[in-house]
Amino acid sequence: MVSLRKKKIKGHLYWYAVEMARVDGKPKQVWQKYLGTAKKIVELKERATELPHIKLTSFQYGKTAALLAISEELNFIETVNRHTNKKKIEGLTVGEYLLLNIIGRCDGALSENAMQKWFDKSALSLIWKFPHKLTFQNFLNHYKYVDHETSKKIEDDLCKALIEKGMTPRILFLDETNWFNYITKGEELPQNGKNKQYRNHMKQICMGLTVSEDNVPFMHEVYEGNRHDSRIFPELLDALTERLTNLKIETDDMILVFDKGNNSTVNIEDVTSRMNVVASAKHNQAEQLLEISVDDYKYLYTNSKGNKIYGYRTKHEFFGKEFTTVVLYSAASHKKQMESYEKRKAKMLAKLTDLQRRLGSNRGKERDYGSVEQEVSGIIYKDFRSVFGYKIGAVPPGKKKPTLAVWTLDDVEKKRYAGFGKTIVFTDLHAWHSKKIAKTYNQKYLVEDDFKLLNDVLLVPVGPVNHHKDFNIRAHIFLCVVGMIFYRYLAWKCKHLRLSIVRLVDELGGYVLLLCRRRLVGTL
Repeated sequence: MVSLRKKKIKGHLYWYAVEMARVDGKPKQVWQKYLGTAKKIVELKERATELPHIKLTSFQYGKTAALLAISEELNFIETVNRHTNKKKIEGLTVGEYLLLNIIGRCDGALSENAMQKWFDKSALSLIWKFPHKLTFQNFLNHYKYVDHETSKKIEDDLCKALIEKGMTPRILFLDETNWFNYITKGEELPQNGKNKQYRNHMKQICMGLTVSEDNVPFMHEVYEGNRHDSRIFPELLDALTERLTNLKIETDDMILVFDKGNNSTVNIEDVTSRMNVVASAKHNQAEQLLEISVDDYKYLYTNSKGNKIYGYRTKHEFFGKEFTTVVLYSAASHKKQMESYEKRKAKMLAKLTDLQRRLGSNRGKERDYGSVEQEVSGIIYKDFRSVFGYKIGAVPPGKKKPTLAVWTLDDVEKKRYAGFGKTIVFTDLHAWHSKKIAKTYNQKYLVEDDFKLLNDVLLVPVGPVNHHKDFNIRAHIFLCVVGMIFYRYLAWKCKHLRLSIVRLVDELGGYVLLLCRRRLVGTL
């Protein structure tokens, strides 16, 4: 530790700063600094109070600067202002307000109420000056300029800008997702439905999203939480066709990739009348194809995880139309699905065995048929109800509980086993090689990746949704999707760096701006 020490030299006292430390277990002086006489030290102290004091303030600058640059390249502010009709008043334009909201949420401000606190500590506060506070109500007042039709026009122009930059789509990937929320009393959008986060008891909001092969959001639609994917598909297809028409892109040349949850006779007929399709089928729609031996499959390619992908090619009819069909197989997926299936099955059998034991005992309360039926239904998962069979018998003499017999349906389970590791993909692109069909379908992870990023609190999180009115919910999700467009375009520009979008954003977060402020320190 450092301490002060005085030394008397030729009758005069001098002061030193000295540091002591233990060396080989013994105290030893390791450092000494001459300070001067007591009078000299006091003189220096008094002079120091007259010197200017430098205060350093740091601002996160990397992400903010990048998003500002992307906004300027895509002409976002001018595009928004061109499609809105706010009167010119002192302060921010609608485009600037929306951009501020996007940048704020991308930098950790999770609600409009948190924007002012974030703004005060951000680099934007150095370049944007306005005479009012960033209140929740001020944001809502600017949302009202961006209705559904206006937001679609803004997205049209952003897509035009992306195409001018060289990002013309040829393949589009469509999927749906949803977000639960804490809204108890909303309007039409928040509804109960099958939630992807297994929060089925909570209201949710759904969104359909289409992304290009460059992984850039190309079209989105927000809809009610209780509408099934296959029912909303025609509306999503109409919106996508309208977007392509506005961009003067021929739909005949477009390829749409989507999952089996959107399948129906009407949907398949509708989409194939407009564009080409690469889609998947449910296993029960082509069970005979699953029975073909894996020995008859041909090697196609090895994916990024090092797993070999095999395929069996044939022609098959789906929804009244013949398609080129490739059944894909991955041994790694087979193993994973088998392990998951057996683990879940064992868990249910253990619970059913325990229930049988309790029913065979006279301890506890009496049970009737209905209560046992309800408990059995709660134990067996929905996707296992075709695998398990059970029978609830009468209450035996001298007992007070019914009997329960449980068994597995071997034929059904055999079909389940036959499908492990397999995906049935069909297309009307008959000239395509099986490898290209497989790789194109498996690229649907692009839209799934965007869903993950829209759930990432460090990027452009949709949740939590703090709005109750449908209009504001749509505006909020629109801004999150625009933020996603900004990030994806940024990643496209930086693709030579070979960084994931998460890594790229993390690297940008490491850049800070240091601001030096000078002030005179008063006398202590």
